[in-house]
Amino acid sequence: MWKTRLPLLLAASLAVATPVNAEPDFGKIVSGIAQSLINQELDRTAFVEAQRLNTVSAYRNYLTKFPKGAFRVNAEQALAKLGVPVNPLPTGGGYHSAASIEASIGLSRTQRIQIQKQLTAIGYATGVADDLWGTNTRSAIFRWQTANKLAATGYITAQQVNLIAQQAGPGIGTDPVGPVAGNDAVEERLLGLTYAERREVQSRLTSLGYNTGGVDGVFGANTRRALASWQRDEAVRVSGYLTADQLRALRSETGG
Repeated sequence: MWKTRLPLLLAASLAVATPVNAEPDFGKIVSGIAQSLINQELDRTAFVEAQRLNTVSAYRNYLTKFPKGAFRVNAEQALAKLGVPVNPLPTGGGYHSAASIEASIGLSRTQRIQIQKQLTAIGYATGVADDLWGTNTRSAIFRWQTANKLAATGYITAQQVNLIAQQAGPGIGTDPVGPVAGNDAVEERLLGLTYAERREVQSRLTSLGYNTGGVDGVFGANTRRALASWQRDEAVRVSGYLTADQLRALRSETGG
């Protein structure tokens, strides 16, 4: 009998010794579990959306929001497949200088198309040779620079333009450039939008419900705000300036 009563006595003494406030707060526990599940679902949803878009900005946006997310490695592998660094290029001097150096070359549209064709010809596909240097072209330049043991920025110098032409050989286009990218403002400048194309952008934004304050070919405060609103809704970096990839997306959304 004593052996039977001992466990009961021990259990009773433990119950008396345990203070009331040591009892677990089940409300907090349940709330914590619920929040954890919500965070997991947000993480998963964000990565699925990045996969759907399959762009550099989409994967970097996921990594920014979920730096320790469950799909971090997957996002980094996707960026590697796109041929770009896992981390964004710095927004300070290095990145801006590379974009500015390229801008200072003053490449014509014909030259930009030629370079796209040359890169593709030597094994670095740029997609459509259309003068718009977006993710595909920047990735091709980055991979070519890496293979040639050059500073991999995704932006080219005058010397690199001539080297690409030499590697491609005659018949692909060999227009030389003289001696001598980047926040979104520099990237927009690199697009070299004509007056008609600026009006086109304003018109397309307006058709989507983003008021540019008129279609006059001038990217003033109203157009910048409209661009920023569109970028925010598209879940891309909000700058108010247009990149090549965004111009393609805008055209696609509004019927080519």
